[in-house]
Amino acid sequence: MTGALRPWSLRRRLTGRVLALVAGAWLATVALSAMVLDHEMNEMFDEELRALVETTVLFLDTAPSGAIPRTLGIETSDGERVLRILAPDRADTPAPWPALGGDGFHDAPGWRILRQGAEGVVIEAAHATTWRREEMLEAASAFLVLALPLIGLLLWGLRGIVTAATAPVATLARNVAARAPDDLSPMAAEALPEEVLPLVRALDGYLARIDALRQSERAFIANAAHELRTPLASVRNRLALSADPDTQAATATIDALTRRVERLLQLSRMEAGLGLGRGPADLIRILRLLIDDLAPGARHAIRLDDGDLDRLDVAADPDALAILLRNLIENALEHGTGEVQIKVTSDGHLAIENPAQKPRLDRDRYASGPNSSGAGLGLSIIHALARAMDLPLTERVGESRVSIGMRFAVQRRD
Repeated sequence: MTGALRPWSLRRRLTGRVLALVAGAWLATVALSAMVLDHEMNEMFDEELRALVETTVLFLDTAPSGAIPRTLGIETSDGERVLRILAPDRADTPAPWPALGGDGFHDAPGWRILRQGAEGVVIEAAHATTWRREEMLEAASAFLVLALPLIGLLLWGLRGIVTAATAPVATLARNVAARAPDDLSPMAAEALPEEVLPLVRALDGYLARIDALRQSERAFIANAAHELRTPLASVRNRLALSADPDTQAATATIDALTRRVERLLQLSRMEAGLGLGRGPADLIRILRLLIDDLAPGARHAIRLDDGDLDRLDVAADPDALAILLRNLIENALEHGTGEVQIKVTSDGHLAIENPAQKPRLDRDRYASGPNSSGAGLGLSIIHALARAMDLPLTERVGESRVSIGMRFAVQRRD
């Protein structure tokens, strides 16, 4: 089984790769600079040897009677730089390199030597290669140490630049996440970089296709439901005229199908945003009318506790409120297993509660009773209407009971 892919950060990846590229280029530059520096420093050291030899020759030329001072021989005070003067009348002083033949620069193990003859003497000046290498490494290290703060500054600036560059993407993600489920309008493309615009255009096209499909679906549902109402009513009237006992079962089926068609019409009307005013609506009167209409054919009793209120005006559209309450009561009757209890308080709180076997409540259907034949449209309409009316629902499911509560804004009459 393939494991889930780990999420990765575009900001971190971009920062890391750019930093790796810059750091690699910087190190390559340092290495190349070190090679150039080594070459230039070797030339400088060779010039130092040449200057030392020429100065010694000039000193010997100006010395009285050509005497060689005792201080000139082998200078090994640091063991890294040596000056040796060889004369025919003096024994050769020892040197850490073998005998050299011919003037010019010579490379011996561990030494770089310049040999030059002048006025009957031979002058040899040398640098230890380890000393040269140490001097070059010290210079390169100083160069690298000076570059470290620049690398830190580069990292800090790069993080800020990448954060600012990817901020439009994060803003676009927040805007998409904050959208309402039914908001299919085009995305705002202002202040977005060119690299993100194709994504926004593709998303707008996707939203447009979804909106077109939803409009087609709504039109089909509305047209189909509207066209079915008249034939269903005609069939039911014909069945009602028949004395055949078998027609009673067919009549019940036609009634159930008619209710589903009515719910489809309600859903289409609600999604179209029709009739969603702010009222006022008399909650008590609407409940009583619904109970009078539903109670005669209901499978369970319906009991209304109106708190001795004769009237309660709430901020809701009367038609939308009637559709919402009818679906709540029908849903309780259809899927419940006992008496439906409705309670209204003077502060606008409404609760509908009834028992149910194995209760389950979600946006599709709930608490299917033993004889339930519902298609699951009730709660879909309830939740959609509640969202459209800005009416929060409180749903509680117990071991054997289901309760749905809501609170309306009460409108006081002058």
